[in-house]
Amino acid sequence: MDGLYDLLNRQIQTSNIGRDGFFDIQNNYLSPGFWTAYIARARARNLTLENLAIPNGTLGYAKAIAIERALGQADTYLHERIRAGANYSPLVLLESREETDGATGEINQCIRGLFDEPQYEEFVSSICELVGDLLDNVWAHGKSTGFSMAQKWRDPPDGFLFEFAVADCGYGFLRELQRVGMHIADDQAAIEWCIKPGNSTKKRNIDEWAQRLPSDMMGSPMGRFGCIVESDNHHMGLGLAKLITAVEQFHGWCWLASGHSMLCISPDGQRTYTNLPIPWQGVALACRFDSKRVAATPSQHIEDEFEDILAQLIKD
Repeated sequence: MDGLYDLLNRQIQTSNIGRDGFFDIQNNYLSPGFWTAYIARARARNLTLENLAIPNGTLGYAKAIAIERALGQADTYLHERIRAGANYSPLVLLESREETDGATGEINQCIRGLFDEPQYEEFVSSICELVGDLLDNVWAHGKSTGFSMAQKWRDPPDGFLFEFAVADCGYGFLRELQRVGMHIADDQAAIEWCIKPGNSTKKRNIDEWAQRLPSDMMGSPMGRFGCIVESDNHHMGLGLAKLITAVEQFHGWCWLASGHSMLCISPDGQRTYTNLPIPWQGVALACRFDSKRVAATPSQHIEDEFEDILAQLIKD
């Protein structure tokens, strides 16, 4: 199974326009991390399905996960997607509040359906909240260039793997931090800053009691007493730090790429950084969980979770 790591660590010829070696597919089995980055770059370059020249062995699956719709083309898939929202969530362009909420709901429906036994209760509660927060932030920061996807596949003899992923072609961590006036040395330092608890480029500098105005309103006629609504997703907004903590708690994998750097987290909790031969313009993230590892994770005390959230809110 080729994923985000495999896609961005290839030694291939790339260019700044059109189709290049980035879009060559060598493996019929590709994870959501691969597909979201693949399609985000294709959409950014206005490529069509025909331009991509996807091998026949993979083309049927690509259509099943709605690649044509993701590229802005007519959907020619002939079958009903009866497993969408169960075993997978297809590629979705996060270009509006409605699309983002829909993708969040479908991925979380997969998680709740797949991890429906009592031993997964804490995992489901934690991850579903974080998926919503993650997709909401991709929409807010990615400027309608972000895609999401999720998928489950078997892991013999008696388990399965589940991965959800998002990728956008927006500013990326380093440019976003520089845009708000922060002095960060490089892409790795930018990733390290963004996954540190308490760090956010969107601090609570908006009056939560201000009159909320529509997202398409040009300016605020109410001055400081009104604020434009960017999102109606009511997530905690604790960001990537909370997601990284959850990945490590449930012994998952995580790949987080921005610019020339990628953070890799393995099930044993080891964090490593790699310099990417194919830099990623924007942010690309994939999180993968093994059902057997999740089931074997000891439950943490609810009181510890509440104390962690309270401490974070006080710090912000």
